Amino acid sequence: MRKILLLSIAVLLVSCSQGPNISKPFKYSKNTIKFQNNTITLTSSYVKTSRDEFVTELDSLDETSKFKKIALDELKKVESKNVDYEIFVDENNIENYVFIYVCDFYLLSEHRAAKVVSAMSRQLERESSRQDVRYKRIHGRFFFTPDSKVVKLKYLKAYKSQRKFQTEYIVASKKGGIGLLISNLNDIDFESSIKRLASN
Repeated sequence: MRKILLLSIAVLLVSCSQGPNISKPFKYSKNTIKFQNNTITLTSSYVKTSRDEFVTELDSLDETSKFKKIALDELKKVESKNVDYEIFVDENNIENYVFIYVCDFYLLSEHRAAKVVSAMSRQLERESSRQDVRYKRIHGRFFFTPDSKVVKLKYLKAYKSQRKFQTEYIVASKKGGIGLLISNLNDIDFESSIKRLASN
């Protein structure tokens, strides 16, 4: 009887140890960056890079990648503003990147914010047509805090089986105006970080 009891306990222990592997919620470490007296949090895989390094890394992509040319177009668009900017790239995938740049500070009412979102969307639709990619607006919104006003436009650009999620922010705060362009394959837009920035 004692042997049967011990054998039953052993079987129970083995079966428990071989139970389903339940994955824990994914937690990522963070990378806090400062730009024009503003603090923004990205995931730790994002590192600051230079313009030349960014272009060199893009050159390593397949020539048939439609988004290689789009990334270069976006870089030129930021450079054409003639303002300070910084580039952060995902070390694991050059196609995930963030441009942060200085933009004019201006007061945003709800009415004006809605007009800005609408104008940005129309401009991107025309731009996508020139780039020969499909454009789909996911959402446009704005959120205000006592210290900042933020306009957000999130959209998808697609070409055949390729697609990219992109998000543009305009942050108007007492510390000045900044703009962000976030391009990502995985639908990451860092909205929670932008909201924290707007609340500081």
